[in-house]
Amino acid sequence: EGNAVPFIIRYRKERTGGLNESAVRLIHDRVQQLRNFADRKQNILKSIETQGKLTDGLREAIVAADFPRRLEDLYLPYKPKKKSLAGEARDRGLEPFAQAIWGNDPVAAKLDEVLPGMVNPEKQINTTEEVLLGTKNILIEMIAETADMRGAIRRCLWDIATLTASRNEKLPEGKGSEYKDFFKYSEPANHVPAHRILALNRGERENILSIRFEYDHAIVRQVALSYLPNWTEHPHKELLESCVDESLAKTVLPALEREIRRELTEVAQHHAVEVFARNLRGLLMQPPLRGKRVLAIDPGFRPGCRICALDENGTPLEDGTMYPHMPQKQRGEGRLILEKFIRKHQPHVIAIGNGSACRETEELVAEVIQICDKRRRGEPVPEETDTKPVVAAKPEKPVDTNVVTAPEGIVFTAVEVVAETPVTATTGVTFTAPETVAEAAPPDSEKVETPIEPPVAEAVAAPPAAPPPPPAPSQIETLKAELAELPHGPEELVYVIVNEAGASDYSASAVGREEFPSADTALRGTISIGRRLQDPLGELVKIDPQHVGVGLYQHDVHGKHLKGALEAVVESCVNHVGVDINTASVPLLRHVAGFNQVVAREVVEHRQKNGPFKSLEQLIAIPSIGQDRYAQAAGFLKISDGDEPLDVTVIHPEHYELARKILEEVGFAPADLRDKGKLNEFRDKLAPVRPPELAQKHGVIEPLIWETLDALTQPGVDPRDDSPPPIFRRDVLKIEDMKPGMELKGTVLNVVDFGAFVDVGLKDSGLVHISQLANRFVRNPHEFVAVGDVVTVWVMTVDNDRRRVSLTMIEPGTPKKPEEPPARSF
Repeated sequence: EGNAVPFIIRYRKERTGGLNESAVRLIHDRVQQLRNFADRKQNILKSIETQGKLTDGLREAIVAADFPRRLEDLYLPYKPKKKSLAGEARDRGLEPFAQAIWGNDPVAAKLDEVLPGMVNPEKQINTTEEVLLGTKNILIEMIAETADMRGAIRRCLWDIATLTASRNEKLPEGKGSEYKDFFKYSEPANHVPAHRILALNRGERENILSIRFEYDHAIVRQVALSYLPNWTEHPHKELLESCVDESLAKTVLPALEREIRRELTEVAQHHAVEVFARNLRGLLMQPPLRGKRVLAIDPGFRPGCRICALDENGTPLEDGTMYPHMPQKQRGEGRLILEKFIRKHQPHVIAIGNGSACRETEELVAEVIQICDKRRRGEPVPEETDTKPVVAAKPEKPVDTNVVTAPEGIVFTAVEVVAETPVTATTGVTFTAPETVAEAAPPDSEKVETPIEPPVAEAVAAPPAAPPPPPAPSQIETLKAELAELPHGPEELVYVIVNEAGASDYSASAVGREEFPSADTALRGTISIGRRLQDPLGELVKIDPQHVGVGLYQHDVHGKHLKGALEAVVESCVNHVGVDINTASVPLLRHVAGFNQVVAREVVEHRQKNGPFKSLEQLIAIPSIGQDRYAQAAGFLKISDGDEPLDVTVIHPEHYELARKILEEVGFAPADLRDKGKLNEFRDKLAPVRPPELAQKHGVIEPLIWETLDALTQPGVDPRDDSPPPIFRRDVLKIEDMKPGMELKGTVLNVVDFGAFVDVGLKDSGLVHISQLANRFVRNPHEFVAVGDVVTVWVMTVDNDRRRVSLTMIEPGTPKKPEEPPARSF
């Protein structure tokens, strides 16, 4: 009926029996698949009927086909195809003869008598051998297009085939080491996990791996022969067997192997999309950091670290750049710049992007936090200096006053000059100018030591360099002077590492340019890092979901399928949380049920022109929003300080009257929802209310009563507030400090089939293998952890050379539970 999925699951429960979102989306997708399948059947029937080959039996078989593979097998003999050897033989009139052999017609019982009569020079059939060859080509194609045989061989291959991988013979030595686990790989095709399929495919695309199927060809041959008509008693048994062998080798098996590979890839991609969708939901639903000023840092080596201070609403206040790392190594200056931003803008949290130079920047931030603490307590702080590395001087050689020696690596050639003024050498020896002096040759000349003998008794040295000008006040001194005028830093300053995946995409996007037209791309990216800590959902919706970095081989997945699934996740999260229509951006509003990009932009333009919305009903005045679109979107939009107090709740306007009646029955009015002092009293009065009786009284379904009561007792609630906040740190954890058995707190960054990656404060995240997620057998990691979860982990092993840490979520000493048998499903 044109309803959006979020609208159906929240406001049409009476129509679905209370189905959850997963069920509704599954029905939506399955219905579309079945409609496409039905359309394909009709197109195939029309195609075969146009050819004049549609029989009643074939029509019944096509209509009864219950899955796409069976349908395509039935259509294969009638599918338009390129010119083939079998097609040429048919054009020469050999098809009836091939059909006679196939059907064991007595007419073709004795080939040595029939073949000479089939010779026809007019049709370019000059010999009996050409007759037999053309007939065989037709039989080979007929065998390959036998639907029942293809189906049986397909099932056989799924049962017995093994997928193997090996190192590509053409791969240079030392290359492809990241795929070394697959250089001698073998696994039954029907047991290969999804993530391994995608890894194998990538290795094959990069020409590192060679992949093939291995199986018992004798079994496959026997299956194929069993579908020949009267095979065991056929007079031309050997001929048909040779045709079967050739058909299998050239057509059937290569096609089915490609088909199985394609199906394995499709299943793997579907699984990868599901994994990505779950992880994306966890990332988007991370709790916001409300009312906190943030200092965002985008770390970098050569381009420096970009800094931007943001106020509580994410508005940029000031930005700058520091160069504390290689190659500039202005660490002392960087400390002062960072301290200046901290003391000037008093941030609550420092957000550090997790890109290059992340951990080096983290060390600097932790150091500056300690410096701010010491200054506040009046303790001495180390002096900030940026000293350049000192190069040791080479030992001096004896000076010959009669010979000028070229410095090492430089060759001199003589040129004529006019100079007779005596000058004083730095060694204290007086020289007079010769007729020739040395001129430096190109630096790539051969290194020689060339004595130049002057024509006079004394040589001339170069004039002494002019004394350097008095140094100007250094940047460090300037910063120190500025710091003297600033207050101390905040008492409880902490930092957090923020996943910056996609920040560069946002900074170069049209959305980023529109939002900050005067800022450069680096500054936009820095602002995005800080804002995604303040409101992850509001900021991440501006980025293509494929680039947020929480997937499983997401770049190996078909872009169309991935984009559709991830858009559905974003839509679900946005509508589950709700959107403040007076503060939301266009990228956020476009995901509201019933809205699109055009409608979202019109809403924002109307807000900018006419001021904040006072009630949701004002939306109807916007040209592109009619009653139907308003009905879809209104329940997911909020107004905090409008004329209608119920606009701050998740109650749909069509149920406002029900909400007012419930409030009236307990002696309250909608305006009381804004009085926090009355909320507890209101909840106490609702405690004895029985939703079943209330539903019967008002003639509505019981789930609607429950939701209305929840919305009234928690006006403006954000479901993300139930999630744990990110882990804030003040000190740096180094891998050298880690020991087996150490207990740590970490944030789950990504969940994949083989475990979860957890950020415990190291440069690289630690891995909790699937076997270490719980003290029992784990089939699906997503049942135990999700992206954004804060978990307690213990260190298992530390590999300092490879900079890897293995973690466990099983507390040391906890016994392992036996595996429980899987529950049966009926």
